[in-house]
Amino acid sequence: MLMVLYELAWVRYFKGGAQLDGMYAPLGPIPVPIATLPVAAFVLLGIWHQSPAAVLSAVILGVGHIGIHLGHLQELAGR
Repeated sequence: MLMVLYELAWVRYFKGGAQLDGMYAPLGPIPVPIATLPVAAFVLLGIWHQSPAAVLSAVILGVGHIGIHLGHLQELAGR
């Protein structure tokens, strides 16, 4: 389900003319969905496979990936 929402976020981005601010627009209650949704999917996949290494890797990825996207969002808001 998370990956379907992720794909919907990309479709929305490209249908909106591929503008940078469209990449960071929330999808309902999900902030920066293009960064958040795949990380959440990998965390849940790691939990489902009972793989602490996969969960830890996804969390590390999430800290950087989501953090960078939130930083870009703040830069856009400051323009």
